[in-house]
Amino acid sequence: MDSVRAGLATYRRVVEQIKDEIRSGARQPGDRLPGNRRLAEDFGVSLGTAQKALRVLQDEGWVVTTPAVGVFVAADRPSDPIHDLDDLRAEVQQLRRITDDLGARLDRIEGNTQGRG
Repeated sequence: MDSVRAGLATYRRVVEQIKDEIRSGARQPGDRLPGNRRLAEDFGVSLGTAQKALRVLQDEGWVVTTPAVGVFVAADRPSDPIHDLDDLRAEVQQLRRITDDLGARLDRIEGNTQGRG
């Protein structure tokens, strides 16, 4: 378990592990998740913890529940703040490069103008 997850509540660690499995493709849209008892056994948590984790995943849009059938990975993955943040960081870096380039161009233009005056 990584140090970031060590401080999370037990149900949240289960939630994050399942999200990681979905992100990585280990669990595909439409895949059925194990039942509550099996999930609790697989993660070494109580039944209540497993149920809470599944409720959170459903509330966040990662899974869908069909009564008397099971819990399935949602067809459409919800917006993922972690990946959204990575995308935002990449955009900020790109904007910094553009800004630096424009600043250098402006400096050259101003240098050329000052030399004439």
